[in-house]
Amino acid sequence: MCGIMLPTNSIPAIFFFAFSMAIGAVLSPGPVTTALISQSPRLGWITGPLVSTGHALTELLMAGMITFGLSAFLSQPTLQTAIALLGGVLLLWMGAGFVFSGIKGKYHLPTQEEKESTQPMSRKQVLVMGVLTTISNPFWYAWWITVASVYLLEAKEMGMLPVIAFYLGHISVDYLWNTLLSTVIGSGGKLFSNRVYNILMAICGSYLLYLGVQFLMVGIKGIRG
Repeated sequence: MCGIMLPTNSIPAIFFFAFSMAIGAVLSPGPVTTALISQSPRLGWITGPLVSTGHALTELLMAGMITFGLSAFLSQPTLQTAIALLGGVLLLWMGAGFVFSGIKGKYHLPTQEEKESTQPMSRKQVLVMGVLTTISNPFWYAWWITVASVYLLEAKEMGMLPVIAFYLGHISVDYLWNTLLSTVIGSGGKLFSNRVYNILMAICGSYLLYLGVQFLMVGIKGIRG
C-alpha cells in the first residue's frame, strides 16, 4: 500500500473514521436524495431505510469487488499513486463545492410543491429505486474507485474485520441521514431548517478539503518515490 491514512487498526476507530468521511458525500443532494424527496411525503420516515437498504446492497457489491476481485489490480504502486492524486482532486472539488454552496445558502429542503408533484410507489419499488439511483450516479463510481478503494485495501491488510467496520461505518451515515431527511420531509420541514442544512454542508466540505490534501500528499510522495 501507499500508506494512506486509516487512523489506527482499532475497529471502532475505523468505523467512526468511515462514518465521518462519508458525511459530506451523503449529505450532498443527488439521485438518492431525489428518490427520498419523491416518496417521503407519502411513505414517511420508512422511505429513508428502504432507499438506504437498496443503496447499501449496491455498495456491498462494490466493496466486495474492490476488496477481492480488484484488489491485485488496484494494489499496483503506480496505479495507487494515480488513484491518490485523482482522489485528492475529487475530494478538493467536492469539499470546495460544499463549503462555497453552504456559505451562499444554496442548499434547501424540498418545498411543499416539490413534494406533491410526484407519484407514489410501493415499499418494494422504493427499495429498488435505492439501487437504481445509486448505479445511475457517475460520482458514486468515481468515489469508490478513487477514494474508498484506498481505505478498503489498507483495511484488508489488517484483516476482514477492519474492512467490515469501514463498510458499516460508511453505510451507517446513509441510514442515519436518509431516515432523518425522510422524517423531516414527512413532517413538513418543521424539524430541520435550511440554515442548519447549509451549515452542516459547509462543515462537511471543510473536512473533505482536509482529506483531499492528505490524498494529494500521498500521491506526490508516490511520484517522488
